[in-house]
Amino acid sequence: MSSISFSQLKFSDSIWNDFNNCKIDTSKIDKIIFASDYLRDSKPDAAIEYGKAALAIAQRIKDSKREGLLMDLIGQGYDQKGDIANAIAYFNGSFRIANERHDINAIAGIKLNLGACYTDVGNFKLGVSAYKSAVDYYAQINDKKLLCRSEVFLSDALYKSNNPDSSLFYLEKAKPLSIELSGYLLHYIYTNFAECYFLKGNYKLARENVTLAMGLSEKLNDLYALSADYLVLAKVYLAQNDYKNAELYVKKGYEIAIETQIRENLIDSYKIFSSVYEKQGKYQEALKYKSLFIITKDSLESALNDYILQDYENEKRDETFAMMKADELSKNAELRRQKYIIVFFVFALIMFIGITIYIFYSRITLKKANIEIELINRELNNKQKEIIAQNEILIRSNEQISLQSEDIKKLSNLKDRLFSIISHDLRSPLNSLQTVLSLFLDGNLSQDKFQTIVPNLVKGVSTTSDLVENLLHWSKSQLTGATIVSIQFDINLIAQRQIILFEKQASDKQIELINEIRASTLVFADIDMIDLVLRNLVANAIKFCLPNRKITISASQTEEYVTVNVNDEGIGISTENIQKVFQDKERFSTRGTANEAGTGLGLLLCKDFIEKNNGTIGVESKLSVGTRFWFTLPIGEV
Repeated sequence: MSSISFSQLKFSDSIWNDFNNCKIDTSKIDKIIFASDYLRDSKPDAAIEYGKAALAIAQRIKDSKREGLLMDLIGQGYDQKGDIANAIAYFNGSFRIANERHDINAIAGIKLNLGACYTDVGNFKLGVSAYKSAVDYYAQINDKKLLCRSEVFLSDALYKSNNPDSSLFYLEKAKPLSIELSGYLLHYIYTNFAECYFLKGNYKLARENVTLAMGLSEKLNDLYALSADYLVLAKVYLAQNDYKNAELYVKKGYEIAIETQIRENLIDSYKIFSSVYEKQGKYQEALKYKSLFIITKDSLESALNDYILQDYENEKRDETFAMMKADELSKNAELRRQKYIIVFFVFALIMFIGITIYIFYSRITLKKANIEIELINRELNNKQKEIIAQNEILIRSNEQISLQSEDIKKLSNLKDRLFSIISHDLRSPLNSLQTVLSLFLDGNLSQDKFQTIVPNLVKGVSTTSDLVENLLHWSKSQLTGATIVSIQFDINLIAQRQIILFEKQASDKQIELINEIRASTLVFADIDMIDLVLRNLVANAIKFCLPNRKITISASQTEEYVTVNVNDEGIGISTENIQKVFQDKERFSTRGTANEAGTGLGLLLCKDFIEKNNGTIGVESKLSVGTRFWFTLPIGEV
């Protein structure tokens, strides 16, 4: 499930309350349209739920414009979840309404969304057809930005269907539009150029274009595009039998695809891995990735494509049947008309009486039939509503069971971690202290020897005290959720408090503590949480800082945020270990420059508290140079 911030929860609750309290149907629908569009990417389930509630009202008041817009938004929510079948169903419903209203803008957008759905599941034929329609519509209304987007997506579907020449044709049309629009989607255009030239065997042009694409993707921090660029480069190297570079770049693309859960790039990664290892004679590895490729691709495409093709064939069959029926009715009507004309001229008076009786009888019969049809339709609609309501109840029940199961799993993991910490990190130093004191009391340890051990005991007790404090805060946050009391305060005062608190500890290691934060640097957050965060970061800095060096606390600010930095001139953190600093699967800790022990909970607690205060936290480091920990907080009012 997608994550949602505290502010987004407040927003969606506020919109939902406004929706329930609003008396005007159209205003209620517009509020939900705004909320669904806002929450579509971050919380698609909520967007779908709100959209369906508003859709029922739009259908009741027969507001076709809002009904079509809501069906499109619900389809986008299902697409964001990866439920392509439901996404296509709602997009088709929205398309029918837009087509009836002759709304070209809406039709073009829906065709673009349908093209993405079909291409995602590997049905490139339908994807190309939908994208071409979108290109035609956007050209008609002269929307350059969306025309450029449609041509880029169309080129993507064309080269994936092994038609590089047609793909290049649309890329050549999209490139000048992109340049005119300040480089809009230019990195994707270069990536698609590279794919086309790769298919045509022109590896030189493929490498040139993918290099340009990578530069833009890195600049824009577009992980989706960067993952695709690495995979294109891997395929080029593989085609040139450079297996070392092919393996290097497919790993880079695969790592990003895993991180971002890009299904399309994951499938490409498995396929390239399989080919690389097969070429190198590593058949066991090749078989593993070949199996992953087949399983992932089939699970994504087969069942859904069967549904799409069946739906497409049904629509064509219904259309053909309707045309044949209309033709048949037309012919029958013509025959009857000729018959009536002949009979009229021969038996004018008789036909006049007969027609009069026939019309009277037909009206009575038709009226009865219409009443019966209306009753049947009402009964069918009621049953359909009952089925929909029951399905929604089952879906909510399954979601609730899933959430409860996840909560139980989290509590079980939390219990195991708490017992692990208590049994290892608390019991070990306490046992050491108990042993030394017992030896001293029994007279087996001299006063002089005891004095030499005391500093180490003090360090152990101090570390244990830090662990207990962090453990209390962390377990409270995990089990009950920390209560946030946000106020405006000066972060300079909190930093100065840490300078005073750690002055003796820093002096013992001959480290200079410097506070460079200007006075009256105001932030809006929970002061106790931020004090604990800064205390942990300064303690860590002292732990890893080299003697006769310095630790600097500084801050910078933008219109919305204040960034607080804790820089040390210490041993630094390796690239491998940086990935473990904030991970929560297991505690990560290393010894300090004076062999200080760590609790492994401090940084997890820092990350939790900063995110609860609507901020972010990160780290940058270079071995033997030093480390910078930073976090952001909302700026306070001046």
